[in-house]
Amino acid sequence: MRAGISLLAQTGDDDIAPGPARLADDLTSGRRHTRHTGLLALDAVDMGYRLLVADL
Repeated sequence: MRAGISLLAQTGDDDIAPGPARLADDLTSGRRHTRHTGLLALDAVDMGYRLLVADL
């Protein structure tokens, strides 16, 4: 049997919460724009794709 389970679904809120909080702060302060200015000039970008499959 193959099963696909989101790793985020298995991760506790205490581990996940800091990420969105940092993103919100970076967006509000403008840091995200400053850090990723080079991406704004691109028409497309390949960020890759990862798929993990397990046989159970």
